[in-house]
Amino acid sequence: MLKKLIPFALVLTLGATAFGEDSPMEKEMSAMNKAYKALKKTVADPASKDANLKLIAEIKKTTETSTKMEPKTTADQPAAGKAAYLEKFKAQMAAFAKEVATLEAAVTAGNTAAAEASFAKLNDLKKKGHEDFKKD
Repeated sequence: MLKKLIPFALVLTLGATAFGEDSPMEKEMSAMNKAYKALKKTVADPASKDANLKLIAEIKKTTETSTKMEPKTTADQPAAGKAAYLEKFKAQMAAFAKEVATLEAAVTAGNTAAAEASFAKLNDLKKKGHEDFKKD
């Protein structure tokens, strides 16, 4: 039995080493995505206002933290273009943060139509950000 477990444990260890851990930004984005997916299900439900505001607070927090970081793809940029690349990233994150604030205001006011519209804008900003800054 032990002979069968040793190769399995070795595969698990080597697999974890090969893939490595998520970067701090990936951890933040993962937390944001978890809150984002939960919010997607309830953003139009006025009865979920308190839960939605908690999810928005998590998205807001991870957005602020992520904005201070650099995407992994920054390393792939030519030295002369890195500053512009990071400026573009920060500008897109600022636009995302602004829309999160708009969403928060709509949910706080109980305006589900505005909340849904704002969430749709967040979705567009998220897609654009991933196109520009995330490796597949």
